[in-house]
Amino acid sequence: MVSRLTTKEDLIKKVNEMISDREGPFSIVTADIDNLASINHSLGRKIGDEIIDKLITILTNNLAEADLITRQGDEFMILLVGKGAERSLMEMEEIRSYLSDNTFNFSDGEKSEDIYVTVSFGIASWPRDAKNGIELFRVADSALFRAKKLGKNKVCLSEVESMVLKSSYFTKTQIDRLSEMAKEMEKTEAFLLREALDDLFKKYSK
Repeated sequence: MVSRLTTKEDLIKKVNEMISDREGPFSIVTADIDNLASINHSLGRKIGDEIIDKLITILTNNLAEADLITRQGDEFMILLVGKGAERSLMEMEEIRSYLSDNTFNFSDGEKSEDIYVTVSFGIASWPRDAKNGIELFRVADSALFRAKKLGKNKVCLSEVESMVLKSSYFTKTQIDRLSEMAKEMEKTEAFLLREALDDLFKKYSK
């Protein structure tokens, strides 16, 4: 899938347009690759760049076509269109978990390394968390800061909230096959399950 990276200016413009047109809810996510400076120092910037490219691919594969992604260095900003705090938390947690549960092989052309990559996320939603774009971005940054302070590899909303996600049960073989397919396709397991459910609804809907 082709990357959907846009500029920060275009993302901010879109946010302001959506607020002006009252097109909510939507969320802003700020994300940061954990410990990338240490990876650049120990393994080289070429591998660091490969990690950034991998995250761009995973985000692109697992977000809706209407969502926007921009990056500056190892920091990312994401606009989740039509998604409030709960849906945004669920989607970012799926991506965080996918990254946290896998290692990825990167090469600089001379050496190859299996690397454990984690990302921290901060989420702010309009209109719940802010009245304007400037405040919304500030709240998202604050949530990211809290995710880092809590030990990294976390997703934080703009304020502490408790959420319970519904669980389903599958056989070990099904889980293993799903995990292998998710890694091969660079999509989260939950994303693939939602695709399968959509196909199921189409098959049996009258």
